[in-house]
Amino acid sequence: MIARGLVALGAVAALAGCAAERQPTVPTCPAGLVLSPADPARGVPVEDTPAGHCLAARAEAGDIAAALRLGDFYSGLPGIMPLIDRRGRQVYWYRLAGNRGSPLGAWRAARLIDTDPDRQVPNDALSYVFIAVKGQIPEAGDYLIDQWQAGRVDPGKLWALRRWLNRPGALPDDERAEIIAGLNAPTDELEPE
Repeated sequence: MIARGLVALGAVAALAGCAAERQPTVPTCPAGLVLSPADPARGVPVEDTPAGHCLAARAEAGDIAAALRLGDFYSGLPGIMPLIDRRGRQVYWYRLAGNRGSPLGAWRAARLIDTDPDRQVPNDALSYVFIAVKGQIPEAGDYLIDQWQAGRVDPGKLWALRRWLNRPGALPDDERAEIIAGLNAPTDELEPE
């Protein structure tokens, strides 16, 4: 009996050691890191530059601010870049931030994903909108109401969010009441924008 206990204890210690080894190390980037728009203009993704590589490694290791900075970098680039899928890279970095709980990253990802106003809001865009609503991004609540009223959201997909909204304190009372009223209002009572 004692031998089994020791074997089990050894196995737990070994597993704990493996889990500790899997923790990604977050690189330290130099202070005043600058991402140059000249590189993407020449067809070089910013992640292939020293500064971009450092930020990308930080983002992949869990740094939400680094992921947002990379998404914002691609979002702010002017014109068309040769051989670089700027929109795809924006979506990638904003999704990464949103998947790690960033309401801002989720909101920006949702706006990039939902591109066809004649179809239902894509499921992944809708899940990012929910993260943004729960993170108190006011535009996300307005967007959700607008898409609901336009018939672009399946009612079954709102069930869990409606339950969450019914909890006092889920959002500030005025925001919460506005979203609930918008999701409950008949379409003919909407004010045109």
